[in-house]
Amino acid sequence: MNKCPVCGHQRNDRDMKCPECGSFYSKIAEIIAEQEAEEEMQTFRGRCKRILHSGNVKHELLAELRLMREGLTNRGMFALFVIFVFVFALVVSVL
Repeated sequence: MNKCPVCGHQRNDRDMKCPECGSFYSKIAEIIAEQEAEEEMQTFRGRCKRILHSGNVKHELLAELRLMREGLTNRGMFALFVIFVFVFALVVSVL
């Protein structure tokens, strides 16, 4: 159940018009807002917000890292390994 944006009357999702004030509901605006919220949660910023606002930051961060690791292919894992080895070799050579 949502509320009417004009009068605040409780409404069903199937209703197209408010029975109290007679204003029409904008389904398109609601759908766009829902999609924007979903897209925001998939961005780096949204993921950081979700991690920081959770009760257990450490647990949420580990879960997020696990999800990222599961999404990588073997080729992606190998590429990350090569990058880390290259950076390590550069650091050691400078010292």
